[in-house]
Amino acid sequence: MMKAVRFHEFGEPEVLRVEEVPDPAGDTLVDVTAIGLNYGETVIRRGKGRELFPWYPGPELPAILGSEVVGTTRDGRRVMGVPRDGAYATKAVLENPIDVPDGASDHEALALLLQGTTAVAAAKAARIQPGDRVLVEAASGGVGTLLVQLAERVGATVLAASSKGGIGYDWDDLEPVDVVFESIGGVVGKRAFELLKDGVGRMVVFGYASGEPLDVTASDIFRKGVAVMGLPRNTTPEEVLGLNLEPVLGEVYRLDEIAEAHKALEARTTKGKLIARP
Repeated sequence: MMKAVRFHEFGEPEVLRVEEVPDPAGDTLVDVTAIGLNYGETVIRRGKGRELFPWYPGPELPAILGSEVVGTTRDGRRVMGVPRDGAYATKAVLENPIDVPDGASDHEALALLLQGTTAVAAAKAARIQPGDRVLVEAASGGVGTLLVQLAERVGATVLAASSKGGIGYDWDDLEPVDVVFESIGGVVGKRAFELLKDGVGRMVVFGYASGEPLDVTASDIFRKGVAVMGLPRNTTPEEVLGLNLEPVLGEVYRLDEIAEAHKALEARTTKGKLIARP
């Protein structure tokens, strides 16, 4: 038997509870040493996943959330990857496990596994040029902090929007931008869209943290002559690990504190990558 954080109904963070459940069966069973925590998991827990992402099947309850872990295999390998049956547990069966590089901590590895691949894929799609003005929403988060690094490496001027600092979200006097990395949706996303330079602006969309999709129509895109694109699936963790990025490492929680981590994620008070330890 293993310990896992499960939920039997959609709702507030309190629906997450530690329970004992049977070990998952599989050849790539690992003893979990660290669990990545992501904002998107709070959306699924609230039951908003199917509403925001109609193509997402959503979990069958009771369910274990989470999509990334670091763990140790039976033969002693230290690996990271996507669990088949959820990540919030002391054991997991990994799909396509990747060896964690020597010298990388569990926390660093998880900061670059999913959030790193998201940031690198978004940066490639945006085709950032030296001198571009780049607006990064949620710039203090795990993906946002990496996007800031990637844009600055190219020689762009970065406008970091965050509830924890930077330029915030009061953009009334902001000059137009070449690139927007859009992960909030709703009113914020629409305002960011309108900031794009006519004829040349590019927006990469990879989330709806507000709980509302980006409200931009084909007519809006036609009017401004800009590009709005989703996240391409053209980046591997191995590619990200080779870029020598410096992830911002956030808080570390215990397995029985994951509900508190969800509260912090929803309150937008976190910075960098959050993890939990079994």
